[in-house]
Amino acid sequence: MKKVFALVLGVVASAPVFANDVVNIYSFRQPFLIQPILEDFTKQTGIKTNVVFAKKGLIERVKREGKHSKADLVLTSNFSALIQLEDLKLTQTIKSDSVNNNVPAAFRDGDGQWVALTKRVRNVYSSKERVGELPKLTYEDLADPKYKGQICTRSGKHPYNLGLVA
Repeated sequence: MKKVFALVLGVVASAPVFANDVVNIYSFRQPFLIQPILEDFTKQTGIKTNVVFAKKGLIERVKREGKHSKADLVLTSNFSALIQLEDLKLTQTIKSDSVNNNVPAAFRDGDGQWVALTKRVRNVYSSKERVGELPKLTYEDLADPKYKGQICTRSGKHPYNLGLVA
């Protein structure tokens, strides 16, 4: 079975390993979000990018394609998809001095199966009139009973929140 590099976001660090000056990317990210990055990447390296975008089903597609998959990279927007790729053994070890020298260890998998190049900001807002200024809060603080009925957020089952809690 062909295995792919799994990245939360980014292609630059691992691109030199690809043949024929083309990188085939399966992306959960919407094309308009990554196209400027890919155009800049091609301009800097001369390596072209072919992107297959799908909001759902990319992991199943890589699994189904097996060793015949054209995917070199999978760009995910959430950690749960990344872990699913790894659990299904659809990733391979990234061996790159460029990655090791440019991506902090905290953003690399200890086994070299993935690289995270972005972080998601989670802001907490409050009504100045009803709540006043909030102290510095942690996610654990938001579970305090004094905030019961005061917090508005996405469903706890939303993939972004599942990834945050994980």
